Amino acid sequence: MSSRLRADFNGLFGGLLCLSHGDTALDETGALVELRQGMLVTAYDEDIGDDGARDDVLATGVVERSPAWLKCLGSKWVLRIDSRGVHRESDVVAKRVGKAGGS
Repeated sequence: MSSRLRADFNGLFGGLLCLSHGDTALDETGALVELRQGMLVTAYDEDIGDDGARDDVLATGVVERSPAWLKCLGSKWVLRIDSRGVHRESDVVAKRVGKAGGS
């Protein structure tokens, strides 16, 4: 199971999301998680959907050291986002409901 880490999606650069300028990131409980090369994580940022309900922005992928061009901006660790890309939590729930309903 992957960790769920808070991230600021303003730090999104194509397929890379800046996770931290240090060696740790906060998980969804507020605990510090030490970042390591190759970790599978889901990054999230709290957001509100059009209906006014919470609908987090998500991206899943693998943790990597920041490339040189992002290190100059202070980034130490990034998430290399998988093929699902950046999406909303409601999109994941809708897919689960569709599969359960036989679609």
